[in-house]
Amino acid sequence: MILVRDGGILTFYALQNIAEPGMMPVKKLASTGTAFFAYRTAGVTRRYEAKGANAEFDHLVRCFHMMELPEGTQYVILDGDAIQYQTDIAEPMVDQDAIDLTLIRVGELYEVVTE
Repeated sequence: MILVRDGGILTFYALQNIAEPGMMPVKKLASTGTAFFAYRTAGVTRRYEAKGANAEFDHLVRCFHMMELPEGTQYVILDGDAIQYQTDIAEPMVDQDAIDLTLIRVGELYEVVTE
């Protein structure tokens, strides 16, 4: 079986409060890791269930060589894309050492912590 990882690199982020103690909260995205990914095609069942829950998702991606998200991960940014996505469903694919992520585009953009 050939595994295609042509999507690029996905960066995981956690939303953190970087304000000094006692100050108003300042929420920014801090990187928690990276992974290779490939775009997936959502099946009829997944799309039907999303419509039934009155929800929409933007992308379905598969991240390789991992079985769970890095701790605290809530958001991702795809390689070469300034759009932020929230992780909705994380579904481990045990037989392929991968995890499928359902991504929803974020309405409110957060600033990314640079190191």
